[in-house]
Amino acid sequence: MRLIPDSLLQDIRIGARILAARPGFSLMAAASLAIGIGLVSTQFSLIDAMLLRGLPLAGAERLLHVARMNPQVPDPSVWEPLPYRDYLEFKERQTVFETLAGMNQIIAINVSGPGRVPSAQPGAFCSANLLDVLGASPMLGRWFTADEDKPGAPLLVVLSNGLWQEEFHSDPGVLGRPLNINGEAGTIIGVMPPHFTFPFSEKIWVNLRPAPLDPRTRLVDRAEMFGKLKPGVTLAQARAELDLLAASLAKRWPDTNQGYDRMNLQKFIYAYAGGGTQSLLYTLLAMTLFILLLACANVAGMLLGRASERTRELAVRAALGAGRRRLIRQLLVEATLIAALGAVGGLLLAAEGASLLQQNLVEAAALPSWMDIYVSPHVVAIAVAATVGAGLLAGLVPAWQASRIDLSTALKDDARTATTTGGRKLARLLIGAQTAFSTALLVAAGVLTLTVYEARRANLRYDPDRLLTGRIEVQDGTQPTPEARARFYRTLLERVRELPGVDAVAVTSRNFIGSGVNTRVAPEGVTYAHDNERPTVLLDVVSTDYFRLIGVKAVAGRIFDTREQTAKPLAAVVNESFVRKFWPHTNPLGLRFRSDQTREEWATVIGVVPDLQMNGVFAPQGLGAAGFYLVEDQMGWGWLDLFVRTKSDPLQLVTPVRKAIASIDPNQPIHSVGTLTSQTAVALRGFTIVGTMAVIFSAITVFLGALGVYGVTSQVVSRRRREFGTRLALGATVAQVLRLVLFQGGRQIAAGLGAGLVAGYLLTRPLGSLFGPQTANGPAVYGFVAAVIGLVGLVALWLPARRVARIDPLTALRSE
Repeated sequence: MRLIPDSLLQDIRIGARILAARPGFSLMAAASLAIGIGLVSTQFSLIDAMLLRGLPLAGAERLLHVARMNPQVPDPSVWEPLPYRDYLEFKERQTVFETLAGMNQIIAINVSGPGRVPSAQPGAFCSANLLDVLGASPMLGRWFTADEDKPGAPLLVVLSNGLWQEEFHSDPGVLGRPLNINGEAGTIIGVMPPHFTFPFSEKIWVNLRPAPLDPRTRLVDRAEMFGKLKPGVTLAQARAELDLLAASLAKRWPDTNQGYDRMNLQKFIYAYAGGGTQSLLYTLLAMTLFILLLACANVAGMLLGRASERTRELAVRAALGAGRRRLIRQLLVEATLIAALGAVGGLLLAAEGASLLQQNLVEAAALPSWMDIYVSPHVVAIAVAATVGAGLLAGLVPAWQASRIDLSTALKDDARTATTTGGRKLARLLIGAQTAFSTALLVAAGVLTLTVYEARRANLRYDPDRLLTGRIEVQDGTQPTPEARARFYRTLLERVRELPGVDAVAVTSRNFIGSGVNTRVAPEGVTYAHDNERPTVLLDVVSTDYFRLIGVKAVAGRIFDTREQTAKPLAAVVNESFVRKFWPHTNPLGLRFRSDQTREEWATVIGVVPDLQMNGVFAPQGLGAAGFYLVEDQMGWGWLDLFVRTKSDPLQLVTPVRKAIASIDPNQPIHSVGTLTSQTAVALRGFTIVGTMAVIFSAITVFLGALGVYGVTSQVVSRRRREFGTRLALGATVAQVLRLVLFQGGRQIAAGLGAGLVAGYLLTRPLGSLFGPQTANGPAVYGFVAAVIGLVGLVALWLPARRVARIDPLTALRSE
């Protein structure tokens, strides 16, 4: 039994011969679909890598990330790590996971040792059972044991394969060597296999050694949890059990756990590889689908024109016995062959696009290094589905219209009038559809591009090209007390200030890009049922010269100065949003408040400054910008960013700054060094790529939209040559003919423009959940898009109308 009927094979052969006879037409149509299929496949390859395939480990689909839900922000993408004490309780009492591992992820671990240049490496403190959860094992040496995962155990280190190659030259004798971690002596015991990183792009892992202490004694001792569900256990069952455990801990330790009776469980890949960006990823996918629909509309217009030229041929086939279904199938086969050619080109484009995404997102550390973006079988399946859909969408309407020919008219006439009325209606619908798709796409692309642009220029007020910045992580192992850490930074600022070319210097816990530290506060005189019900604001710990560095003056009271270099009393500068939130009708100067970051010590307000984007470049939905500042001299924090405002090229001061740090502590590294401009570019690399993609989509949209409207209009006016010739012969002017064509086509463009603006608004609505109030979804974008689409559409109408309006009436009548 044949899988493909002989009649269908015959249609395929005929279709292939017809397309080969018109290679220019065929390649142009295939190229249009290749762009659409290629963009859809490229975007889906990113979604496939970020949201579908997951970690390249066995059972990765059952791997969950577990943290606790912030009671004030019920958003699954916002979670908090647990105190070590709580993690140990969950690990022992849960029954839904095979085992539950804990991890304290550290952005930068200070690594030093004999004969080594100190460096900062991304790493994590991990429980001994982490590899049991992941089903992995070291390539060299071993992992931690349960006995080594207890308080008082010696510090042990496992290296990533990349760090082993880069820093230790792939020496198998590295096992047993000493290595200082955050100032504490440790020993290397293992090396992980190539390509293993967890949970993001870590290069070093240290035993966690959790202690069941009151979390108020050490605020930084926090862990997130990872576990594989037992076979047959659902996510809902696991969430129900862990919520019950959280509620029991809230009753057991109400002073610290009140309100934390819900847990945040989500698949690991959502927590660490794009769960919060799903709206953006699917919006981009929708944009590529719109481009594919636009390409389909263009090809449909081309096929419609081609079908009108073949009316006599189709009429002859119908007269010889070919039924309507057979004619439709023949034309659909031709459209599908064009789509198949487009699929080949589309997959080649997708392979190149996936490679570029891999280079600019994964290899540039904007996404986890275990992620691999490529044209997978999933992507090929989507490309095949897009091909079939494109073939049907592009061919069905022209095929249906062409099959409705009037045999007597088609056989005895030139065939131009056999399908004229229906063809004109379809042409008008195609112009409206092309305009609508183009408008919706351009709105979405414009919103994305402008949002990213505004984010990149958010820090320009600080003259970022003259600001040198770097991150310093002073740890307890080298500076064990707040007083010692404050003294370290005070000495460093004094030495950097003396360097030639330095205009000002300061340290801050916020790097102008990210947000401040979430902190619960209680103004004096205001009571709350429980400490965990206090409102959350943002905290930034800074040095006394911070506001002078960025050129900000107090709007009330004063900013910090040398008076705050003493430990008492604790002074605070608040921003205007803080005042509006707590004291809208009161002079805040001299008022006091407490916070969990000051261990409930009262802080007195000495000044008010303008809002300085303390909630970061992109504010999460619902999180206010109210915040306050405390002085490093009084807080003694260790993890701060150094900012140096220079008189010339700031990069010339990189080496002198490193030497100044080494003169205080030879084992203290500084990392993420560069200008604020470069650091902003690094932090926003992912969004910059999104903006670039949006610009590319915009260019493709305008090109395809203009080409489609021009092509359809050219076909319509070409078929109306006799009509226009008659009008001109009866006294109509060229201007009147032009107005007729522009008016009739303009109505379709106007209708498509209106529908497209509405579709564009709906398409960009999900972006608000990611970018929050910073989303540039304002009237200016819609007005600009309407102007561009309207202008391009009118030009696309005017060019063929002008050509046909200038013909000689007698020539037109004779040719018809």
